[in-house]
Amino acid sequence: MIRLLTFDLDNTLWETESVVVAAELALLEWFKEHAPQFVQRLDADARRALRHEVLAKDPELRHRVTALRLAIMELGLRKAGYSEEQVLELARQGFEVFLEARHALTFFPHAEMLLQQLSKQYQLATISNGNADVRRLGLEQYFTIIVSADEVGLSKPDPAPFLLALERAGAEPHETVHIGDHPVDDIQGAQAVGLHTLWFNRLGIEWPNQPRPHGEVRCLSEIPAWLAVYKG
Repeated sequence: MIRLLTFDLDNTLWETESVVVAAELALLEWFKEHAPQFVQRLDADARRALRHEVLAKDPELRHRVTALRLAIMELGLRKAGYSEEQVLELARQGFEVFLEARHALTFFPHAEMLLQQLSKQYQLATISNGNADVRRLGLEQYFTIIVSADEVGLSKPDPAPFLLALERAGAEPHETVHIGDHPVDDIQGAQAVGLHTLWFNRLGIEWPNQPRPHGEVRCLSEIPAWLAVYKG
């Protein structure tokens, strides 16, 4: 019997790419006003190179998007000539600007109705590689467990985030379905620890050459019917 549903967030409950682009633009505009040297002394190519420089020094940051973004901003501000005290404060303030815009998103159709319905029948958890927070989106009443790569220090498809969600829920892999959009991070990662998997294939893309998920839906509204007939 399925007791726990674990959800990916980005591109599963909402579209992400355009939201992140808008958040980065909002941050750049904020820098123009509050840290103009950052924009004046680092052109677009130099700003893009910051990420590679930070990851070259600390590759493990790729699993922790919040720490990575802060480290990128801090490095750029130092290169722009700000004092260490200014660097830390401007990065902190800038990240809050980014995070606020990062949560200015639109749920996919049926998302909140789906969570409301499923939370009455199952325990729900989030397992995300990103830094969107359901508590900032008014969805916290549906999820009893929240797991992020930022917290774990490892990102999907590594087993660690899945195993932590199971531990917190007191659930076994065979009692759990993971729902997500990414064939590797979500489906392959969840299958590696023995979870059932449901692929949210909103765009109707072709499945890659790897073991298939246990199910597939194109719309979030299809999930309750799939769960009702799935026998594992």
